[in-house]
This record gives sequence, C-alpha cells and structure tokens, in this order.
Amino acid sequence: MTSIILVILFLLQLISFYFIALLNAKLTKFNNMEQKQEQILAEIEDSFSAYIAEIKDENDRLLRELNHTDRVVAATTEQVEEKEDTIETTPVFEVPKAFVSKQLAANSYLKTASVTEKKEPVTIKEKVFFMLTRGKASMKLPKSYKLAKQK
Repeated sequence: MTSIILVILFLLQLISFYFIALLNAKLTKFNNMEQKQEQILAEIEDSFSAYIAEIKDENDRLLRELNHTDRVVAATTEQVEEKEDTIETTPVFEVPKAFVSKQLAANSYLKTASVTEKKEPVTIKEKVFFMLTRGKASMKLPKSYKLAKQK
C-alpha cells in the first residue's frame, strides 16, 4: 500500500514540476514582451521630443522672420505715409455698382441650364446613351441607327 502511495506522490511531483516549467516559460515570455514595450515607449518619447524641439526651432525662426518683416513693413509704411502727405488728394468719382437680386440670378441660371440640357446627341455614344435613358430596348438601338451587322 505504501508503494502505491509513493508512486502516486512521485507522479504528482513530476506533474507539478511540469506546471512549474510551463509557468516559468510564460513568465519569461511576459517579461520579454514588457521589455519590448518599454523600448518602444522610449523610442516614441524620443521621436516626440525631437519633433517638439524641431517645431520649437521652427517657431523661433518664424518669430525672428516676423520681427524682421515688421521692421521692414514699418519703414515702408512710414515712407508711404510721407509720400501720401506730399501728394494732393483729388476726389475720384466712382460709378455705383448695380446689384442683382439672388432670385433673379437663380432664375437666369435655371433657364440657361435647362437650355443646355435639351441639347441633341451628336456622337454615336451620346445617341445610344440618349436612347437608353429614354427607355429604348438595347436590341432596337442598332436598328434605329442602322448599326446592325449586315449579312
């Protein structure tokens, strides 16, 4: 009886070692995956910091350019103001613009659009498409345009 119990205990010990080995393999796989994720996170942080530094440099350059152009614009506006002071202003007669109501313009557009839609087909493709949209059967189309094969 004791020998049977010893055999059962030995088998249970082997099974427990097998499960311990499986758990150890899963744990190492999980640790490797975690290290890869940390590495990817570090790379993403580096790329974002480089991108932000590049944007900051570009903004600084833009601000310098704007300050430079502001000085140039200020100098030119002073020159223009001096020239305007020297030139006598003469009143200019402006012709008043005639305004057209939106409703009138829309009606005119609809009339021209309806005229262009009623255009007769010219090419064979246009004629076939025109006949198909009118509901003609596809077999009657060649007969109506004498496109049937001659025997």
